[in-house]
Amino acid sequence: MDKRLRHLPTLRCFDAAARNQSYRQAADELAITQAAVSQQIRVLEEGLGVKLFYRDGRRMRLTARGQTLANSVEQAFAQLVRGFNTVQCEEAAGVLTVTTTGSFASMWLMPRLWKFSVEHPQVSIRVMASPYIEDLRHGDIDVAIRQGNGVWNELCQEVIISDPVFAVCSKRMADEMQLTDPAQVNQCLLVEGHDPGLFSWQNWFSQAGLEFNRKELRWVEVATWEMSINAVAAGHGICLSTSTLAGELIKRGTLVRPFEIEITPGPTFSILHNPDSPRLARIQVFRDWLKKELAENDAPATENGR
Repeated sequence: MDKRLRHLPTLRCFDAAARNQSYRQAADELAITQAAVSQQIRVLEEGLGVKLFYRDGRRMRLTARGQTLANSVEQAFAQLVRGFNTVQCEEAAGVLTVTTTGSFASMWLMPRLWKFSVEHPQVSIRVMASPYIEDLRHGDIDVAIRQGNGVWNELCQEVIISDPVFAVCSKRMADEMQLTDPAQVNQCLLVEGHDPGLFSWQNWFSQAGLEFNRKELRWVEVATWEMSINAVAAGHGICLSTSTLAGELIKRGTLVRPFEIEITPGPTFSILHNPDSPRLARIQVFRDWLKKELAENDAPATENGR
């Protein structure tokens, strides 16, 4: 056997440090001290006779040889994980950890999750709301539901939602103001999320063929779409939303769509998971339920509700 294989225990530290570009973050991931990570990297460098890292400010960057080794170690560990999963694949029953944005969790997922529990009592769902993209390959999270249809390397991705954006307000406000003409929006309090990107009132005005002059408009800016929907549901102004986020309130008659104008294409949401996860059977159960629930419950939320 190649004597260099005695360095296998240190490769776990090397892999964590290479991925995080930080000895401190590698130490946090491995639940050991930063000094222990530094010592193991030093032992590996001395044993191989090559420099693997160099300091660049607060980051630990890989040298060219370090990058070559990191690529090989990543492939080797992935192969080992696949081997482990082959002999140790978990059954469908158990806990599944799902992460998504706060708005999607509170406005769509949580109000419906009881249905999943009724249909699949053997699977317990743990929901974590976060704006960040978590590491699904090396962490404890099984599934992510994220806005966008970009490329997430080494993850299975499927677009599950593509929603147009439209204006919504409370039924009471629509009736009192008799909202029928898009130009009436100029007399409304406009509620908009922070950094809305393409899905802004400015774009809606353009779609409606109206002049946009922010200085002449009444305006409120909030942090999330969830906050804007809650504000207008209470009767405070008008905001832009989607069927996914506002559909349930439209069905109840709390919110209405006073105009037919839509911004398309709207935001997309994708479901992501690690293809090598030992909980694939559990992930499949949740993914199938999610797609079925979206198809059955959200498509009709396009009428004005009045």
